Amino acid sequence: MYSTIQEYYKFVHQQRLKKKWEYSKTISSVIEQMDEVMSSHGWIAKKGMPGIYKKAFNHKIITIEFRCKLQDGFDDGGLPEFIHDKSIPDSLEKLQMRHFHWNDHKTSGWSLDVVLERMEKFYNKYTLGI
Repeated sequence: MYSTIQEYYKFVHQQRLKKKWEYSKTISSVIEQMDEVMSSHGWIAKKGMPGIYKKAFNHKIITIEFRCKLQDGFDDGGLPEFIHDKSIPDSLEKLQMRHFHWNDHKTSGWSLDVVLERMEKFYNKYTLGI
């Protein structure tokens, strides 16, 4: 009986390793795709810092971070979000530029394109006052 139980634990361990590997592969792929999207909107990926992007607005550099949580409860597209520079005060506009859904994911809420457009307008306006 002990060997039967050990076979189960061996199977579970292999599944955990496979899940870790798939997670890592998926996140890397998403970051690569996000680099392309952000580049097309004028954002530059920081070398050696996956998911970190910078862009000049009115001669001021703005840095943001992209994150995507892939947890079992987020199986409907994960939880993609942008983390904005902490030096920028919180506001409703800033909250509306945080979470989004993928452009090809037909659901309610704000798509990536909508959020990127909001960021463009917000940072252009925000950096004029600095």
